Amino acid sequence: MNPLEAQQNARFAALDPLLPPIAAPPSPTNEPLVVTTGGRKAGGLLTHVAHAPGSWPALWGPTELWDLTAVPGDSGAAGLAALLGAWRDRMRGQRPGHDSGCTLTWPSRDAEASAVLLAHGFAPMTCLAVRAPGPPADAGTAPVAVRRAGEGDVEALTELRLAEWRYTSLVGTAVPRPGARALLRAEVVRSLRFSGLVWLAEDDGVPAGMAACAVASPAPGDSLHGRLHPGRWGYVDTLSVAAAARGGGVGRALMAVAHRELLRHAGHGTFLFYHPANPLSPVFWHRQGYRPLWTMWIRRPAWS
Repeated sequence: MNPLEAQQNARFAALDPLLPPIAAPPSPTNEPLVVTTGGRKAGGLLTHVAHAPGSWPALWGPTELWDLTAVPGDSGAAGLAALLGAWRDRMRGQRPGHDSGCTLTWPSRDAEASAVLLAHGFAPMTCLAVRAPGPPADAGTAPVAVRRAGEGDVEALTELRLAEWRYTSLVGTAVPRPGARALLRAEVVRSLRFSGLVWLAEDDGVPAGMAACAVASPAPGDSLHGRLHPGRWGYVDTLSVAAAARGGGVGRALMAVAHRELLRHAGHGTFLFYHPANPLSPVFWHRQGYRPLWTMWIRRPAWS
C-alpha cells in the first residue's frame, strides 16, 4: 500500500466505519493521474469503457464512460478539486459524443467532496445504500399475497421490470434503448434460475409488484470490491410496484418477506442502489433502514 492509499484509508475510516479499504478498479487499462496542491500529492486512476448500444450496461447509462478512482490522500477537498481540473485537461481533444459521461464514486458522508463535485458540474447519479442485519420492517396491511416467483411468472415479472426501468429513465440512469424488453426478460429468467430469490405480490391474483434479490460476496475483480467489506451480503436488485398499486403498502409487504429470507443467507446485512432524484425510492428505502454509503456522480456528457 502506498502512502496516498494509507492516508486515504485513514480518512475513510474516520469518515464512515462501514467504508472498506480502497481498491483499484477492475480494469487492465487504468491510466494514472497525479497532481500536487498545497505541497501535497493527490492521485487517481482513469478508466475508459465503451458499451455496445444493445448491451445490458447501455440500458443503465451512457454508452461511453470515463471513470476516475480518486485518491487525494490527506490533501482533502483541495486535492480532489485539483484532480478534477487535471482530468478535465486530460479529456481535451477526446471529442466524446452526447451519449457519454464522466463518473466518480465517493463516500456519501463527505460533504466537502460533494461541494467540489457540484462546482465541477457533476450531479449525484446513484447511491449504494446499506442496511445492517436486523428484523425486517413491519409488513403493513396491504391486501396482497406474496409468494416465491417461478418460471410461469416470467411475463408478469418482465412487465413489472420494464415499468420500473421506464420510470427510472425519467428520474435515474436508465436510457431508452431499442431491445430493452428482451434484455430485461433475459435478466428475469437468469434471476429465477440462478438466485431463486424472486417474489411476486398479487392482489386477488393480479400482479401488483415484484422483488428480485440475490446473495453477493465482494471479491477482487468485481464492481463491489472496495465498496463493501468482504463477506456475504444480501442484494436487493429490483423492487417494482405496479403504478396502480403504489402507495398501498405493496413494497413494504414484499420487502418484509425478502429481508427475512436474505438475512438467513447474509451475515453483513443487505445493500441496494437507488437514485437520489427519484421522488419515491429514497424515502421508502430510508424507512426500510437503509442509508447511503457511496454516491456515484456523473458529468454528462463527458468533458470535451
